[in-house]
Amino acid sequence: MGGEYVCTLSPELVQRAKDEINEVPERRAADIEHIRDWLKHQPHINARMDDWTILRFLRGCKFSLERTKEKLDMFYTCKTLCPEWYKNRDPQDKKMRAILELGTFLPLPGHDSQGRKVIIIRAAGHDPKEFTMDEVFKATHMISDIMVDEDEPMSITGVVQLLDMEGVTAGHAMQMTPAIVKKAMTIWQVWTRVTLFG
Repeated sequence: MGGEYVCTLSPELVQRAKDEINEVPERRAADIEHIRDWLKHQPHINARMDDWTILRFLRGCKFSLERTKEKLDMFYTCKTLCPEWYKNRDPQDKKMRAILELGTFLPLPGHDSQGRKVIIIRAAGHDPKEFTMDEVFKATHMISDIMVDEDEPMSITGVVQLLDMEGVTAGHAMQMTPAIVKKAMTIWQVWTRVTLFG
């Protein structure tokens, strides 16, 4: 999606957005424009300005304008401070393609009975001697970004993650250093607030 927002939600999800996250369709465009105008006055934030990107943040913050500003600031700060996850994101890069093909982060087709996207995370899906956690997380976030960009219902219903720990070795555990865990948790909190309503 890009440019002007066109709603693709079912009537049921439109109602759910009203009831659960304070989305008022008649006020939606004004809220988006308010955030866009604010972003234009934030020279340190190099943000996407299209309606859909801004709307995702508004939904993730239950249409609190101040909270949306805080989350946008945090999101783009994380991207700046973590270039190893957000720069040179070519899915055809030999190493990236190899990780993507391992299926360490698998969004399943369709949605569950509550309309949520289901993702299987295979913690031991990669060989720790061959791939770093930074490389694995980079691939994971590439998939996540496509999901939030292309699956509008997910911006209302959220996601469910199933963590598959089968085959985890000491080598996998040693990759999860305190620095990696802190970075992952910080970015995950920002991402979930964009898509899950934390």
